[in-house]
Amino acid sequence: MHTSALEKETNTVSNPRAKVTATYQAARTVLSILVSAGLLVAAGASPVEKTIETTPNPRISLGNIQGQVVVKGWNKSVVHATWSTASPRVEVDEEAAPPDGPAERVRFSTHALDPSVTGHDSAADYRLEVPLNSSVEIRNPQGLVQVENLQGDTTVESVGGKISVADIAGHLSVRSVGGDIEIARPSGRVEAYSITGNLHFISPTSRKIRGTTTSGKITYEGDFAPGGDYSLSAYSGDLDVFCPANASFELNAKSVRGRLENSFPITPKRHAPPPPSAGFSLFGTSNSGTATVELTSYRGTIRIRRLP
Repeated sequence: MHTSALEKETNTVSNPRAKVTATYQAARTVLSILVSAGLLVAAGASPVEKTIETTPNPRISLGNIQGQVVVKGWNKSVVHATWSTASPRVEVDEEAAPPDGPAERVRFSTHALDPSVTGHDSAADYRLEVPLNSSVEIRNPQGLVQVENLQGDTTVESVGGKISVADIAGHLSVRSVGGDIEIARPSGRVEAYSITGNLHFISPTSRKIRGTTTSGKITYEGDFAPGGDYSLSAYSGDLDVFCPANASFELNAKSVRGRLENSFPITPKRHAPPPPSAGFSLFGTSNSGTATVELTSYRGTIRIRRLP
């Protein structure tokens, strides 16, 4: 006995299980067609690897949307770059100048092919090995930036990502809106600024350091170089300085509406400047006072202690 098309349709509608099976089979057919036509792509793109011959001291710039950026110096006149994007709707442009011979400038730039791409889909992760004497400029609004072992000047800018920098010998400029900044063992001039992020200086040998944050906390752990000039300022955040017992510096510390706690042997100056109104200040010398240290906070607490 043959079943008419009308009867088949009636049976499918009246039988929920048959309806689900038919829908599943139709979906598989559509999926198969898309895959065969190459219209269905993976969520992310495969990693890309590039090697670019450079001069010993090239200028490297990287502009990202968000993601992780790691840059490390090495003893080769070559830039080795690896990157991956979270979505095929995001791509990376790389440009070397001059185009022939060792490059003096290398630029990496992330951009979205589709303006509607936002959030994690707009991310790209980078890992670069660059010549030791490179000058590096990185802009990465969101995501970790880690830079290590460079002799040239280094600039890092972020909005909300953490910035970690270590062993930089050239001029170091680091700026963030809300991300924390950690700077370890710098030996060149340092400028670090954040609005709500914390600043952490670890074992610097730099002769000039400027660190400013509005509501973040500043922590300085290390000595002060002879003839050095150090200025650390926080508006509402605390400011902690830990230095060795033999540290030699002239101190000018003041907190307008906060507190000042000192457990370090400081010899007060006889002609100290008057303290700010309703505030606390300390003006004096540790050992022979070969470096100059200025600590300022408006509402935060300043603490000066020995390194353990």
